[in-house]
Amino acid sequence: MLRRFPLATLMVLAAALCASAQSLSDADLKRHIDSLSDFNYATRMTAARMIRRVPAASVVPALAVSARAHPDEFVRYRALVILTSFNDGGTAALMRTLIADRNDRVREVVYRWFERHPSADLTDALLAALSAEQSEFVRPALIRAVAALPANERVQRALLGEIGRGFDFFRSAVVSALGDHRATYAVDAIAALATSEGTLQDDAVLALGRIGDRRALGVLTGLTKTAPDVTAALQAAQCLLGDSCESRIAWLDESARNALTRPDAVRAAVAALAAIGETDAAAREALVRSAAGAPDRLRRDASLALSALALRRPAEVIAWLITASDEVRALGTELLREGFESLEEDFAEEQFFGAARAAYWQAADASTGRTVTATLIDRLEF
Repeated sequence: MLRRFPLATLMVLAAALCASAQSLSDADLKRHIDSLSDFNYATRMTAARMIRRVPAASVVPALAVSARAHPDEFVRYRALVILTSFNDGGTAALMRTLIADRNDRVREVVYRWFERHPSADLTDALLAALSAEQSEFVRPALIRAVAALPANERVQRALLGEIGRGFDFFRSAVVSALGDHRATYAVDAIAALATSEGTLQDDAVLALGRIGDRRALGVLTGLTKTAPDVTAALQAAQCLLGDSCESRIAWLDESARNALTRPDAVRAAVAALAAIGETDAAAREALVRSAAGAPDRLRRDASLALSALALRRPAEVIAWLITASDEVRALGTELLREGFESLEEDFAEEQFFGAARAAYWQAADASTGRTVTATLIDRLEF
């Protein structure tokens, strides 16, 4: 069970969350920023933790300068990632100057930030980038940024064209982005993929559920004899569309726990529970409980799925953990720790930290909210 910390311990945790500016000189701050690319993992992680605890007025200008012009390209990337968690008003202007940066990692952060902060006046710049961006790991982030823009004919035409363009890896990113951003204009195009066997079928099925247009129910109910991953996605999509959610969560939970279920089907069932869990607390709890006493394979699948869910919906997952039972909270926190160690999601993890820090300071002194968020920050090594 998660311990309830005494007030004195909470005060220590609070001090760790917001270290005094006077405790870190300009020289020490520069040294920590320079260490963000250190070969030694512990050194660069300690540097990031120290930087996060410097008050924004002192650290934001230093991070911005480093993101623009540090001679080490990896430091530029890491400085920009850490900067995003401070929610500073000047970040938008900085991101605009970096939209065509030479550093692939920096551009990825820029596009992921723009997805979370969409603005209609970015349309020309992002569509221009869409016609030029070639990096295979940057392009999905750019597609998501375009999908987040206020819908207009140019954006719709560009994204609908992307559904059929390039390798399945890119097409999957387009379909997922359209689902996440509830692109009702894409329902017909995605439905055509959902009814066709292939590597994109499960992505398309789930996207239809996330879009939330009940026209898709007719398409989904017509799917029979599907592959295990598609079957699980189908259960999640129909639940997301409001069709018999409780029984579908139970079916996915049983499928994940069944020792006779093939590993790929277990993974699909766990992923489907996580998809439902973006909006449904019962699915989150089922996902966490599925890992209790489970074989290593299922526990790993559950930890990765819960972590991916937390990165997609940080504020919601943090709020849920605060209200969860001690048993679910303790296991959920441990699964997040395990999952975050395996995922390589620097930007999304930084946003999770930002959400945890905000929730910490919003909670009352000595409250469960303070305890839980402080524990998350500590256990996840932020």
